[in-house]
Amino acid sequence: MFENNLSRRGFVTGAAAVAGLAGLSALAPGLAAADPKINDQHRESEFAPGVGALAMMTFQNIDGTPVYYWRSNRGNTTARNWQATDAFYTALVAWIRDLRSLSSAYGSISYIVSAGFYVDKAGQHGAGTAMDLDHVRWSGGNTISPLDQAHASSTAATRKRYLATEAVCRRRFRYVLDGWYNADHADHIHSDFGGMPVRVLKDSESDTKFVQATCNNFRAAGLAIDGIWGPNTQNAFNGLKSALAVTGDPHTSSSVWQGMLSKIATKGFANQNI
Repeated sequence: MFENNLSRRGFVTGAAAVAGLAGLSALAPGLAAADPKINDQHRESEFAPGVGALAMMTFQNIDGTPVYYWRSNRGNTTARNWQATDAFYTALVAWIRDLRSLSSAYGSISYIVSAGFYVDKAGQHGAGTAMDLDHVRWSGGNTISPLDQAHASSTAATRKRYLATEAVCRRRFRYVLDGWYNADHADHIHSDFGGMPVRVLKDSESDTKFVQATCNNFRAAGLAIDGIWGPNTQNAFNGLKSALAVTGDPHTSSSVWQGMLSKIATKGFANQNI
């Protein structure tokens, strides 16, 4: 269902050597346990095409789904040229296919809104291997809007949908920074290639906060979302894993962690507790 060998359709230009998903850590090296403190507030002038270590490709949609920009004009549906590496675009296609499948009850994905992919600055954005997700709209009328700080919504169903969307991001991207991570990410979900492959690490602040928020919102665990993997978080995680009937070790196995994330996403999109 979540294939890695992906064909592309839509507006794509540029040429770059195609790198398999198995080699992503070589393309974007990063310490697995060292969460990046990323400044993700980008200026439009920083989106201008640049020349980096890897060739960039240009796209206006991801596997046929339009990608809009709302930071300067909310609701704008003008086509926009974005840039990323060829390998990162391949991962984006895998990501949006995951999202379509796991949220299929909502209908097709009408469009997504981003605050940036390649940006002319240091780090994963400057390498063309990062995405900032602002908003998703489905044909059935459902939306999720990190731009509107959906993680802090007073509505439990919205918070679950936010975490479901984040879980899908975590299936394909190692560093995913959300509204619980820090104030800079209160209005978008950042995803990048640093520290690949994907898995959940106890000494990662972003991973721990995601686990704590998930346990709180799906299981009323009452954890402090502090990024510290202590005994209470461990007990809550064990309960979450058991309730989802997950076998294997999500700390060392990408496939086990991806499977667990799919189950979290399924529950979140259905507004169900775990």
